Amino acid sequence: MTVAGWLAGALLAMVAIWLASSEVRLRMRMNRLAEQAHRVAARVQPGQLERARDPFVALSTLHGRLLDQLAHAKTALRDEADRRAHAEESLRESEERYDLAVSGANDGMWEWNLNTDAAYFSPRWKSMLGYADADIGNRIAEWHDRIHPHDRERALVELQSHVEGRTPRFEYEHRVKHSDGSWRWVLACAAAVRHASGRAYRLVGLTSDVSARKQVQQLLLELADGMDGLAGRAAFAALVEKFATALGARQAFLSQCCDYPPTRVRMLAHWNQGQFAPCEEFDLAGTPCQEVIEQGRALVVSHRVSERWPAEQGIESYLGLPCIDTKGSVIGHIACLDPAELHRELPLDAVLRLFAVRASVEMERDTLKRLETDVSTVS
Repeated sequence: MTVAGWLAGALLAMVAIWLASSEVRLRMRMNRLAEQAHRVAARVQPGQLERARDPFVALSTLHGRLLDQLAHAKTALRDEADRRAHAEESLRESEERYDLAVSGANDGMWEWNLNTDAAYFSPRWKSMLGYADADIGNRIAEWHDRIHPHDRERALVELQSHVEGRTPRFEYEHRVKHSDGSWRWVLACAAAVRHASGRAYRLVGLTSDVSARKQVQQLLLELADGMDGLAGRAAFAALVEKFATALGARQAFLSQCCDYPPTRVRMLAHWNQGQFAPCEEFDLAGTPCQEVIEQGRALVVSHRVSERWPAEQGIESYLGLPCIDTKGSVIGHIACLDPAELHRELPLDAVLRLFAVRASVEMERDTLKRLETDVSTVS
């Protein structure tokens, strides 16, 4: 054999050996890859796959099944994304409805995070006390510090009792200081949000302004207690004083018609600047009292009275109610007037008319008593 032939044969042998070793290495790598694929597939779908002797067949089979698994996973992810989107949309709509309900209500919402001591007060809560949204911060002390000194201790005790779980809810009427320095009656209600252990971590509440109701209650009590056993002039005087006090007016009076049709009235009681004043007779013409008597209905003028009735110089506000007897005839009226604008929160029909009704009863009783006296004298 020539040298060239020997070299060619050796080269071919080396190539054959290299190809054989490469195939072995390739098969080993394919086997390892197939083994790894089997493990991955077993985690995805345990017990569903069988091993194949040929790694290429195994990989092909696993590849197809993994593609199916991937497709199912993508479908599941899309379904989950759709469910989340729907849930978020429902939550957003619920929050919008809640915000609209709260903003449209007359109550002020507040929240208190017991873990951080941070608080939230809605714009309505702040406006009830005469403040703009930026005027009150996010500390719970913004509420606690404004509670009336006589109500604060009891309010905080009731609040803590609910936080500790001794009461099903917090509900307490108390006075809170307004930005103008006055005290407003409010009803605060709240419920705690608790962990599974029962420990409260947040309070959510509503506050309602009940000043008008409390004022009505107090006025009714005073009207009942203060008039008990009174009659005639004493009853007239008490009615006028309480009427002026209820409205915060400087001057108030009760009058009775002097003639019919009414053109002139005489005062039965007169309250002026914190004390009783002399009673007078006066013509109705050119006064707001004329409208009350002639039309037989209430008249409320909160400002610029003197512009409408020039005879009432120095008077800014007026409120008058007719006194009507059991026959339906106007027999007089009760009125108040003031040099300042009238700021009245009491419901006219619910409370103030009681003064006119009581005055009417007392006037009829007084008239009847005088007639009985006159008859007795004549007899």
